[in-house]
Amino acid sequence: MTAGSGLERLAATLDAIGDAGGTVELWWRDDDLERPSPELDGMLDELAAVGVAPALAAVPGRLVPEAVAALESSSARLLPHGWLHADHAGPGAKKSEFGPERPVEIRLGEIADGRRRLAVLAGDRALPCLVPPWNRIGDDLLDRLGGTGIIALSGFAPWGRRPDPAAVPRLDTHVDLIDWRGGRAALDAAAVADALDQRIRGAAGDRHESRVDGPIGILSHHRVTDPAAWRGWRPLLAALAAHPAVRWLDPASALAAVGAGLPVAPGTGNETRRTG
Repeated sequence: MTAGSGLERLAATLDAIGDAGGTVELWWRDDDLERPSPELDGMLDELAAVGVAPALAAVPGRLVPEAVAALESSSARLLPHGWLHADHAGPGAKKSEFGPERPVEIRLGEIADGRRRLAVLAGDRALPCLVPPWNRIGDDLLDRLGGTGIIALSGFAPWGRRPDPAAVPRLDTHVDLIDWRGGRAALDAAAVADALDQRIRGAAGDRHESRVDGPIGILSHHRVTDPAAWRGWRPLLAALAAHPAVRWLDPASALAAVGAGLPVAPGTGNETRRTG
């Protein structure tokens, strides 16, 4: 890896894990797919170049068939990203589509509708793992997701706090590539490496409250990411792809790793790993 404190620490952490015969499992999720775009094409090209098969959180009620067609040559899979990505939170509350403001049955019905519509649009490319918009979901739904046909829940696990348990397995993300509080700017490669290094060490148990169970998830948002950001991340992504201690999982394999496995659909790719 190139020079830089975060990059150097990450390289040292991965080397130590590899020397001990261990591996680090990673997976990739990108949010807010609705329609084809140059930004979508650019992201798919960048990830394909390093052998990463992403999960795309697609908004079922807004997804157009052309967006699915744009994935024809990609190994990406689709996850239901709520229903309409609509904010129903009350005044002053953080944005949420599935918070406690509306009746439980209405929210569960929308989750089920989203899963079904995505399956109709995307077929075997769709996986029934719910990604709630803004990574928020009411506590009163966590024990009832299985009744909607959802087999897993994917949110964002903030540093220093374990996510709430659910009746279905959790396949969370842990490193967001966008600084939402800093003008929605993309993090530079050194900052991403530093955040990833913290998560990897947390997965090994350095900080119990931050322990990661299952693969470590990287979260991107293609709609707010420009080509310059991807160019800046290329050396880090290439180094991760080439490191023998890193094992990239495609979405179906990542779900299997947390106990929510599905058969891998023909032609959509399988577990990926680059060894240089």
